Amino acid sequence: MKEVIGRRIKEERNRQKLTQDELVQNSKLGWDRQTLGQIENGEREIKAWELARISAVLRMEIAAFFPAAPERFSRPVVLWRQQPANHERIEAEFIGLCKDYKFVENLNSVNSSGFRKLPHKEIDLSTFKYKDAYSLAEEVRAELDLGDYPATSLVKTLEEKYGLKLFFNELDENASAASSVSEYGSCIIISPKEPIWRQHFSIAHELFHIVTWNDPLLHSVTTDKRLCEHNEKLANAFAAGLLVPTEPLRRETNAIARDDKLSEAGIIAIARQFGVSLEALLWRMANLSIIKREAAKEALADDKLRALDRENRAESQIQSYFSNRFVRLAYLAYENGEISRGRLAKILKQPLSTLTGYLKHFGLAEVGTHEISLSNS
Repeated sequence: MKEVIGRRIKEERNRQKLTQDELVQNSKLGWDRQTLGQIENGEREIKAWELARISAVLRMEIAAFFPAAPERFSRPVVLWRQQPANHERIEAEFIGLCKDYKFVENLNSVNSSGFRKLPHKEIDLSTFKYKDAYSLAEEVRAELDLGDYPATSLVKTLEEKYGLKLFFNELDENASAASSVSEYGSCIIISPKEPIWRQHFSIAHELFHIVTWNDPLLHSVTTDKRLCEHNEKLANAFAAGLLVPTEPLRRETNAIARDDKLSEAGIIAIARQFGVSLEALLWRMANLSIIKREAAKEALADDKLRALDRENRAESQIQSYFSNRFVRLAYLAYENGEISRGRLAKILKQPLSTLTGYLKHFGLAEVGTHEISLSNS
């Protein structure tokens, strides 16, 4: 048994591109590299509490390391908007968060049948065009009832009405977002370092992947770089179409334009109204032939316009979303006595010393056992 456990520890460590020193340090077991090497080579038994520490760092279930588990345990697929070099490690963290979210849902007896079902579209990447992505965006906007300005309600609608699991966690390098669909549900992770309007776009981008998620497509994008790049461009088109619907955009443009021209302030005002970047708005207008493509390029190259846009957005740069539903469910599980305070801190990735302040940030306080009876009348 120790040979199998050791081999699987080594395989998962290598998959996540962790060195032996990094795994030893993060597990805080007081080992040196030689001790871990002995375990990985099956030369030393590993105690249950030691394996628990190792599995926690690797974000794996303990059972996955034992002989009874499948030799090649499958992991949920993660699609990246821009895959970072150390994606294996971040993916393990992301899937771990998805599992924790599902765990606190179960503790709170959340019935997934109570959520609306997200639309699903089977697509063939060899024939699916940009115009099809725009059409799909309109269909999804209508079905989700996102209104004329989808950015204002997108997060709450996806979390509260459709049960989509959203995480706003720091991602390494230039990574901005990723998504996964598995037994843990439909999940999206977003970098909170991105400006709020880019977060809107990233969520809409990843929603395209969730709506079109199926095994043949996953095989195509994970084995064919060209199709993967095409799929990402389609997701961008979908995001633009979802966040900046055609008719509301034309209406806003006509209302602000003077003598068939838009002022710099007018362009920025429209971008703010739809909650998107200046770049996303201008290219959307160009694709709808509201402006010429050359005009979009010129505007994006205008330093004065860029500076004015940054000045107008300065206040909203610091805004970000949080996974309110995830935090709320974990908090309720703790208050109901289902998990300990230490487990709550671990799930929320917070030190015990800062947990109270973190909960207060969400309007949640650690309270007593007083309960209020509901009226049956």
